[in-house]
Amino acid sequence: MAITELADADGHLIEPGDLWVERMPKALRDQAPHFYRDDQGVFHQRIYGIEIDSLPVMHGDMAPKDMLTSMGLACAMGVPLEKVFTGEEARRHTILDAPAWTIDGAQRLAFNTKHAVSRAVLFPTFMLAGGTFFPNIAPDVCRVYNDWVLNDYCGGSGGRLIPVAALPMTDVDAAVAEVRRVAEAGFPAVFVRTNPVHDVKYSNPSFDRVWQAIVDTGMKLGLHPLPMWDQTGTSAGYKLRDIMAASALGFPMDMMYTLYDMMSGGVFDRFPTMQTMVLEAGVGWIPSMFDRWEEHREMFGRFHAPEWKSSPMDIFNRQMMVTVEACEEADLEIALRFLPADRIALASDWPHYDGTPDLLDGFREASADLKPEDAEMLATGTLARWFPA
Repeated sequence: MAITELADADGHLIEPGDLWVERMPKALRDQAPHFYRDDQGVFHQRIYGIEIDSLPVMHGDMAPKDMLTSMGLACAMGVPLEKVFTGEEARRHTILDAPAWTIDGAQRLAFNTKHAVSRAVLFPTFMLAGGTFFPNIAPDVCRVYNDWVLNDYCGGSGGRLIPVAALPMTDVDAAVAEVRRVAEAGFPAVFVRTNPVHDVKYSNPSFDRVWQAIVDTGMKLGLHPLPMWDQTGTSAGYKLRDIMAASALGFPMDMMYTLYDMMSGGVFDRFPTMQTMVLEAGVGWIPSMFDRWEEHREMFGRFHAPEWKSSPMDIFNRQMMVTVEACEEADLEIALRFLPADRIALASDWPHYDGTPDLLDGFREASADLKPEDAEMLATGTLARWFPA
């Protein structure tokens, strides 16, 4: 039976550049994130009252100007990358040039329908970093975003656009309170970035209250990479020189680090019902890496990771789901050889640079050799189990 629609477990939206300077408490607006064009049409970003391009260097030796240019990749699906990286600054493609459907939920719903996507779990773009902002503004930055995505973007979609909330992880008390607030408001899931929070790892017991709040409210947890240079991780640690290296290496490597840290630190054994999504990091590495981790747990665990009780694959099968991009034939094949189909869901990454609007045909081609029941599960079944309509 031909697959006629897909469900998207990891799509993105683009936040309005003036969202926070308009909606944060007035006393904090001079510290709020803001991205905009000046009178000459040149793209700028401010945060903490600082013009980013005025900084001499960012963490990991990334040039601030290069970081601002790379933000155009966030909405570069179908756009020649020359428009992002070359030409006069005022004519470059920036995050402010995102198509209307990325900012307006009604138009997103129409776009999804046109391209045969029935339901979509949506993550932010700029706000992938929001939970690691300084604690003086992170709670309000997250609150403004969460209210906007729930009410302005996903409201009225009849459950076809599924919002995931950002948490201010630099303030544990605020993060716990936000979990409870967004659960009450109707969010089904929250996410955290796959980087230590100002050098504090997620295995640190200080975060246990966040995981407990997620379990208590029945929420799901998304682990979503953002391998930029502002936090400890692949990009900063290896001083990766550009966005190409960060994208090629940082997404899977930051996820590997975070999963290993949380498993070895006993997080998933302390919270065995915390349903967790492994997002935008590929899947082909999971079977071999999990085998390696289990070998080392058996040898060294009683000395170095005494709280790690369950094998990585048992943890995965008990409480995890992984996304695979719909057109990635090799990842699909490896995933289904080693993992249950109902723990694998498709992702679009719309409207980021690696997305394609021709998602359905791409999946049909990539899944041509799969069992029909497995293809159906990946296409819509897994997401339906994790996020019932």
